[in-house]
Amino acid sequence: MNTNQPNNIKEQKGEFWSKPGAAEVYESGVSSDSGFIKIKNLVERTWVLQHAKGEILDAGTGTGRFAIPLAKVPGNFVVALDYSHEMIDLNRKLAVAQGVVDIEYFQGDIEHLPFDANRFDSVVSITVVRHFPQWQAILKEYIRVLKPGGKLIFEMCSGDHIQAANKFVARFGTKYSKDGFLSYEAEVPYEEIHQWLEAQGIEVVARHTYDFFNSNCFLKLVTINSLGYRIVLKLIKTFLLLPGLPRFWAWLELNVFRGLSTVWSYNYMIVGKKL
Repeated sequence: MNTNQPNNIKEQKGEFWSKPGAAEVYESGVSSDSGFIKIKNLVERTWVLQHAKGEILDAGTGTGRFAIPLAKVPGNFVVALDYSHEMIDLNRKLAVAQGVVDIEYFQGDIEHLPFDANRFDSVVSITVVRHFPQWQAILKEYIRVLKPGGKLIFEMCSGDHIQAANKFVARFGTKYSKDGFLSYEAEVPYEEIHQWLEAQGIEVVARHTYDFFNSNCFLKLVTINSLGYRIVLKLIKTFLLLPGLPRFWAWLELNVFRGLSTVWSYNYMIVGKKL
């Protein structure tokens, strides 16, 4: 793992995603017709809707991939926070178009939340924490604003997966050196984050392994090189165009594969309860 990352990755990412047109690009990506994206959305939304209840902070809300469906659930009220005004504006427009009103929007910094301690019944932060080297500081803020007994839901890149793949060929690690700040991802072994959360007063009540196609190092190993990897991904994407197949694979991830070791996928989701 590269230990020489600059400490302003969060600021650089924030500035990038605040550029004019960035919100539309982001929304087109997360709502893509790609089978990989469909599976990821189905799995993540299922678990988020299962665990997040009451007054919910959606931290790093983006264009509302979770805020909007959460706000549709009777009894829920969502506070949606993002660094980008443009993300918030598009989020609001999409919510209004779907008749969703139980969302309050804030522009702000996930590392310095503008909320009182012990306010929220749930804190959701998907595809956010994983992108910053200061993930501990961000999670501490989430824990601060979470009520005792409340749920913390987030996902992380699996350091276990990276370490296992490197035993075969030592070529995997953080993406920081690939194209700078934009591709940085914190790759944390599950036991490390489990122990850290316990020290912060968070009991891990669920850990789900999922998203087995995206950035899977074992798939990269068996395809030998980048060209082979791209060809195999293209074949899988084509196969996933078959009607019902993405939903079937999502069912497998939700019901069969979620208990697999974090060695097998680059992604895992954690659900914690504040003691």
